[in-house]
Amino acid sequence: MFGDVTGKKLLEIGCGAGSSLLYQGERGAGELWGLDLSEKQIEKTEKKLAEKGFSAKLICAPMEEECGLPKDYFDYVYSIYGIGWTTDLVGTFKKIASYLKQNGSFIFSWSHPIHKCVAYEEGVLTFKKCYFDESWYSVPLEDGMISLSDRKMSTYINALTKAGFMIEEMLEESDEDMIEADKESDFAKKAKMLPVTFVIKARKL
Repeated sequence: MFGDVTGKKLLEIGCGAGSSLLYQGERGAGELWGLDLSEKQIEKTEKKLAEKGFSAKLICAPMEEECGLPKDYFDYVYSIYGIGWTTDLVGTFKKIASYLKQNGSFIFSWSHPIHKCVAYEEGVLTFKKCYFDESWYSVPLEDGMISLSDRKMSTYINALTKAGFMIEEMLEESDEDMIEADKESDFAKKAKMLPVTFVIKARKL
């Protein structure tokens, strides 16, 4: 979905331990930026990049807040399994739109909503949770707890349009390597029948 990133300015939301920023650096990205809530992850990213001769401008802050990122600056903003953690989806998408240049791209992935609703039991897929239930619940994260909502696909799409994005491409997939690694597990069997992940590429209008 990225194409040629040579010389481009990239920002990752939820940069984690820095693996994807390193990947983009090795592909010739012009500027690397990362945002993450965790100081530990920021430190890991900085170390990982330095070991390979790269550097990035890293900011430790929640994605929902103003954090000093430049406006109308980036060619790409992306997030790998990070966006779903936001407590303010529309607000976060509007902030991301403000960081992008006109016609800049926003690419993100998250767990597919249907995957959370269905269980695989003795060869049968069974609904265990209502797809329409977007209520908040708490999950552990590092040394604390964080709130999470299993949002519907339409919630993500409508939030993107409200923030001024046009969707260009969407994928619904399960990772083949993951399935093959443990193909006898119930998780892998379910992943063969339902998408585990969705990925959206949207353009700032």
